[in-house]
Amino acid sequence: MSDEMLPIQRLDILRAACCVAGIDGDANEAQAAVLNRLAREVGVGKASLGAMIERAETDKTFHEEQFKVLEFEPKTTMATLLEVALADGELSASEADVLRILAGRLKIDSGMFEQLLDQVRP
Repeated sequence: MSDEMLPIQRLDILRAACCVAGIDGDANEAQAAVLNRLAREVGVGKASLGAMIERAETDKTFHEEQFKVLEFEPKTTMATLLEVALADGELSASEADVLRILAGRLKIDSGMFEQLLDQVRP
């Protein structure tokens, strides 16, 4: 994540990353490793991160709360979210769907986003 981001922006990116990892109902070890690194960068403890992951795994609407207020660096944010989604070497349909929604909230052009997905799909 960019050093220029505010702590609240970093926290929102972490929450969104949890949504991407948990949308399939189970954030795997590879995704958890990336989330743990992001949490350390943000200063979020294990209990708080665990709560975010649990909510993302059990509440399929959690992603709808993300990026409603703050402005972000769209490319940096999307790169972080893609890193989480691809940590296990796969990009599931539900992960792609959540990424698509989050990209829209970040005002990333849908055509550009679809090209990006085509480039990163294993």
